[in-house]
Amino acid sequence: MWWEFRRIPFNLAVFACGFVSGSVIAFAGGRMLGQEADLGHPFIGIILYGLAANLCYTLGWITELLWAWGDTARTEKIRPKIFRVGLVFSASLTLLPAMAIPLIWAIQKHR
Repeated sequence: MWWEFRRIPFNLAVFACGFVSGSVIAFAGGRMLGQEADLGHPFIGIILYGLAANLCYTLGWITELLWAWGDTARTEKIRPKIFRVGLVFSASLTLLPAMAIPLIWAIQKHR
């Protein structure tokens, strides 16, 4: 249950990063491709990304069970660190396009 109590905060954090990333991509993508460009509807991709993030989150507690041979009392002290590392990795991965697209835009703009 330790992991499941933290699933909602994890999802909210990844969603917030995804919202920021999506906004930056829409802004920079619109500038790179022009205002008339159809950037499409990313909803299917967003849903698939959310499902993949939750699958990876679930793999976190499954691997904990494997490491502890089913005795999660053995991993209580390291569990918060694993959660934080996973959250930082997930947030960074989600924000990566928001960092890459404006960089690409800036490089193309100065060519």
